[in-house]
Amino acid sequence: MSKTLSTTLLKGLDVLSAFEGASSLTLSQIAERTGLDRSTARRMALTLVEARWITQTGRAFALAPHVLRPAGAYLQAGAFGRVVQPILNAHAETLGGEISLALRDGDHAVYVAHSARPGARVSLGLTVGSTLPLDTTAIGRVLLGGDQPSQVMRGAYEPGICGLAVPVGPTHAPQAALGTTLPLALPQLEDRLDTTLATLHMAAADLHDMPGLTQPASLRQ
Repeated sequence: MSKTLSTTLLKGLDVLSAFEGASSLTLSQIAERTGLDRSTARRMALTLVEARWITQTGRAFALAPHVLRPAGAYLQAGAFGRVVQPILNAHAETLGGEISLALRDGDHAVYVAHSARPGARVSLGLTVGSTLPLDTTAIGRVLLGGDQPSQVMRGAYEPGICGLAVPVGPTHAPQAALGTTLPLALPQLEDRLDTTLATLHMAAADLHDMPGLTQPASLRQ
């Protein structure tokens, strides 16, 4: 490891990351998830409590609202609320359902914006900040790049659901993707797949002014 890096800071970040998918953790669980010894895990956790990044109730630790501040700054800097959200809202209305924008973070897709028409079926129940492995969803497979042709992977992540996605940016290495879902039992499904992908492409085109994003190809799951 480079001598210019702070190993203490990295350990603290590991502790914060340990809470992914968990509402609360004990010190033993934090140590197990991070690979830190218990005394180091305790020191990191108590420091994060003091800094208001996590809270402590008895033996349980949980993320504090303070962790949303850097995320909020990231979204604000990227104009997600002012520029992206209205675009997603308009296309969710056209789709009559939901639409999500995700960015690549290593081997995961991180959902950074979402819109659903009132009363629409929300299949995955994902929210802003949700993460999923790249190979489990249509959006994730788009973010893997490789100029892949359109695909249909029926029920790959959720039974009875077909996921569709298009990259926003270079097709060989996109950093962003748009996606939605359709029930596999939908009448005239093949026609709906085509019209839905067309809408996703239009949404991607509307986002072309976002830094580093351009018009993409598509992938069906």
